[in-house]
Amino acid sequence: MHDHPKAVVTIIADSRFVLPVYVLVLSLKFFQPEQRIHILGISLSETEKAFFTQFEKVFVFDSSIPRSDKPGAMRIIADILKGEALLTAKDCDEPWIALLDGDCIATGDLSPYLQPTEPAFYARSRSKAEDTGIFRDYRRPDDPNDGIPEHFLNRWRKDVGQRETPAYRTTILSGNLVLHRRYLDFANTWGTFMKRVLVPDAPEKTDTAYYMPAEFALSAWMMFAYNPPPLRNVLLNSNPQAYLAHLGPSPKYWRLWTRKNLRHFDSVMQLLDWAHERKYAIPLLPYTLKKRNKKVIVFLAFTYEIIKTTGRKLKQIFRQGHRNIQHVIRDPGRQTGNRI
Repeated sequence: MHDHPKAVVTIIADSRFVLPVYVLVLSLKFFQPEQRIHILGISLSETEKAFFTQFEKVFVFDSSIPRSDKPGAMRIIADILKGEALLTAKDCDEPWIALLDGDCIATGDLSPYLQPTEPAFYARSRSKAEDTGIFRDYRRPDDPNDGIPEHFLNRWRKDVGQRETPAYRTTILSGNLVLHRRYLDFANTWGTFMKRVLVPDAPEKTDTAYYMPAEFALSAWMMFAYNPPPLRNVLLNSNPQAYLAHLGPSPKYWRLWTRKNLRHFDSVMQLLDWAHERKYAIPLLPYTLKKRNKKVIVFLAFTYEIIKTTGRKLKQIFRQGHRNIQHVIRDPGRQTGNRI
């Protein structure tokens, strides 16, 4: 007997993400059959919607922004719609609303972590070291060597136009988050802010300060707004026996499994078998989601790992060589021992 969940799970899907979102829905329903799930569909066909609505308490909503074929547009559109996805639960009774990434699976019953005790906004904040890495290629000569570059902070401060001093010192992830209904208005605020600073109709016009669109818009508002919701650390990965496994972002596991993600292969196969046994309709499966191909899938995963590791080492060698050349150009005497 399962307790009635106190959270609504929301997920965004377009035609390219029907399959992984389907697997995520399977995993949630496998461990918690009573879980209410809202899919915000971006130009989904009726056939695609039916893959979700065949499950009890799974509902599909049409997004306000349709699919776009412009390069880079869908990434921005999907991010702008995150607030809208949360707002699909505005008329529900459940006190908690979660927004999950479509390339995840539940490894157990997530109910305790989708409904924390303290009303707040639950998301993961990056460490300073993580921020140092993601901003590595965006630093200017006058920026500090670690953390968030000052020109990003200046742009966010200007766009929000409220606080002068940031309330937080690191960026905040915009996926796999949980929000108490008391702060649901924040979903609308976040969405409105994204529509102001992001340009889905012309992605190239979106400022570099938002090259991670939803995350940096969220981080900007949480840092520089006067009254954002209280931020707490998300609990979805706090229990190693029942957690939300993120199988992304790249490569997408339904196209190529990685060595790191292979530990979830059998679990995904179990979920698909469960769906088949209960006669649920299943989307067309690629070779990567068929048990009979496991040996090939494992081989390709290890091959990819070797290629990736070799590429990373070559890149490090190239960077070191480039730095050495720059040192020679700036100070040739130092390199030869004949400094003048």
